Amino acid sequence: MGKWGPCKQGRARRRAPEAQLTPPGASWHLNANELHFQLQLSTRLNEAVLMQLSRLDNFWRIGAGLALLSVAAPACSDEDSTTGSRQRGQERDGDEASEEPIYAIESLLFGDQGSVSYVALLPTLDRSETVKLEDAREFAEYSPANAYAGDVIVASGESPTLTSYAISRDREWREGETLSFSSFTTEPLETNIAIDDDKAYVPFEGTNFVKWNPAKFEIEGEIGAPDEIPLMRREGDIDLKLSRGYTSSLRDDTLFQAYYWADKEFHQYTELSQISVIDTKRDRVSKVLDAPCPHLHIASQDDDGNLYLSNGQGSIAAAALNEAHPRNCFVKIPAGETEIDESSITHFADLTDGREGSNFFYVGDGIALFNVYHHERDDLGDDPEFMKVDYSENYHLWTYDLKTKEVKMMDGIGFSGGQFVAVPIDDRVFLTIPAADYSNTEVYEVTPHGGAKKLFDVDGWAFKLFRVR
Repeated sequence: MGKWGPCKQGRARRRAPEAQLTPPGASWHLNANELHFQLQLSTRLNEAVLMQLSRLDNFWRIGAGLALLSVAAPACSDEDSTTGSRQRGQERDGDEASEEPIYAIESLLFGDQGSVSYVALLPTLDRSETVKLEDAREFAEYSPANAYAGDVIVASGESPTLTSYAISRDREWREGETLSFSSFTTEPLETNIAIDDDKAYVPFEGTNFVKWNPAKFEIEGEIGAPDEIPLMRREGDIDLKLSRGYTSSLRDDTLFQAYYWADKEFHQYTELSQISVIDTKRDRVSKVLDAPCPHLHIASQDDDGNLYLSNGQGSIAAAALNEAHPRNCFVKIPAGETEIDESSITHFADLTDGREGSNFFYVGDGIALFNVYHHERDDLGDDPEFMKVDYSENYHLWTYDLKTKEVKMMDGIGFSGGQFVAVPIDDRVFLTIPAADYSNTEVYEVTPHGGAKKLFDVDGWAFKLFRVR
C-alpha cells in the first residue's frame, strides 16, 4: 500500500444549468464503454456521438463511468492516499440519534459542454413537488454516490478516488476524507459495492476488485481476476469486448457479479454471459457460471433468496432488429445454491407475443417487473437505425407472477423511454424512469398488486436514489 497524502475532490454547489439541457448525443465527450458500465442507459451510442468519439484520439479513460464534462481537478499522488482521520458518522453535530430520515437522489444533467452530477438531499420521498437542483451538491462528470453509516461517499468522475461527506440534520454537507485507488487504476471508479460495515469492493481492470475498509477508509488489497472470464471473445471476424453488468447481488456471504461481451458499437452481443461467484469471507472467486443469455446486466432477489439476472435495455435493439441475434432472457440461481437452474431460463419474447424485454426486477409477494419494447408502435421501416429503438418512447412495464407465470402490462403508468432504475428502500420499491431524451425523470413507487404511483419529477436523468440515514 502506498504512502498516505492529500488528494481532495468535490466542488461547491452552484445553480443547475436547467436552460442548457440537451438530449444525450449533443456535444458529448465520453467513451462508449463508459456509458455502458455505470448506467442503465442504452449501452450503445448513436452515430453522432460515435463520430464525436472518433475525434478524441487521446481520450484518456475507457470503461470507468460516464465521463462527460472536462473540469480541472486537483493533482493527486500516484500512490494510494487518504486525508483526515475521523470515523464515518462522527461529524453531525450530535444528531446521530435523530429520527428524521434523509434521502438522496442523484441526477445527471446533459448540456452543450458535457454533463454534471447533482446529489439532492430530501427529508421524504412521499412528495409530489418537482425536485429542484439549485441547492443540490454538484460533482464533475458522472460521480456515483452511496450511503455509508449516515455519510455519503462519492466516487469522483475525474480520478480514481472516493470522498466521504458528513451530512448534518439540516442536510448540509461537510467534506471528509478522500481515498485514492491510483495504485490499481488511473480511471474513475465505476461503482462501490458494500459487503458489510468494514468491507467494500471496488471493481477495476475488467474482472478484478479492490477490497477496502469504509470504517477506516483504508485499502486492504485485491481479490484477483478469474482466469475463466476472458477480456475479449471473437465471433466470426468480430471482436467482442468484456463489460461488467450494472448490478451485483450479495446473498449472505456470496457476491454474484455478471459479465458479458459486445462489439464496439453495442450492435452485437454474445449469447453467453458469465457470472463470477465471490466468497466475501475469504475474498476470492470461488467459481464462474456460464449463462446462455446475452447482456446479463440487472440482478435482484426475491423474498426466499432466489437470485434473478437479466439483460439491460441495451441489447433490445440488437434482438429486435436482427432475427439471427440471440434472444434476451433471464435466469435464476436458487436460494442457497451457486448454480443456475437450467429450467428457469426464460426468453422475454416467449412471454410477450414476440416482443423483446429487459430489466427483470423483483418487487415483492411473488411479483417481478420488466420492461417491454412495443415495436408495433414504432415505424421502424425497412432499414431502421439502432437509435430508433434505443430512444423510443414505446416501452412499457409489465409484471410477472413467479408462481403462475402470468404476465400483464402494469397499471398506473404509460409508455415511456426504455430505461429505469429500480431501488428498494424501507421495504418499498421505487422506480426512476427518464424521458426518452433523458432531460427529465419521473419517480414512481410500485407495489406487487397495486401497480405504479407517480410521486415526483426531477430534472435530468436520476440514476441513483437511496436513504442516507
